[in-house]
Amino acid sequence: MNTLHTEIFGLILSGGRSLRMGQDKGLIPYYGKPQREYLHDLLSTICHTVHLSCKSTNDIPNWLNPLTDAYELNSPLNGIFTALAHNPSVAWLTVPVDMPLIDEEAIRFLIDHRDPKKLATCYVDSDGEKPEPLFTLWEPAALPHLQKFYLAGEFSPRKFLIEHPVNLLIPTSKKFYRNVNSPEDLSAFLGDDV
Repeated sequence: MNTLHTEIFGLILSGGRSLRMGQDKGLIPYYGKPQREYLHDLLSTICHTVHLSCKSTNDIPNWLNPLTDAYELNSPLNGIFTALAHNPSVAWLTVPVDMPLIDEEAIRFLIDHRDPKKLATCYVDSDGEKPEPLFTLWEPAALPHLQKFYLAGEFSPRKFLIEHPVNLLIPTSKKFYRNVNSPEDLSAFLGDDV
């Protein structure tokens, strides 16, 4: 398989329990529509197919292509692992639903600087030290390594990226790192000029 030309599928990571927020973060309308729908529209202009990672398909429209977590794992790794197992012949671009400043520029930079010889391409985190694990392009070759990682009882996508060969990028802008995980975060975010 020529991995350079492997199709890219999009995965919106929306399977968390939103305990701190107290509501489904995917339904927050930052841009006039629920964030999960906004990201689906955005990724659909870039990716071959887009899926919504979720714990359950209840109340999720079919057009969002829900992909239910397949493993007993309370971690975003569940959605990532599920997607790679669902279609192991494509690369998966994962985007978290709680980082509302991720935009087309940040996505295209990630894809344009992809290294298909590595297991993943991702940005360094906001501290500039470790991989940012949820906004990542995962290559098909990552699947068997994720299987071993999972079977060893591991569940942290960041730890996986630290321990395996990945292409780490320095972003041209740091604005997309902003997380909105609590009512206080949301209030501060909505009060800002974005």
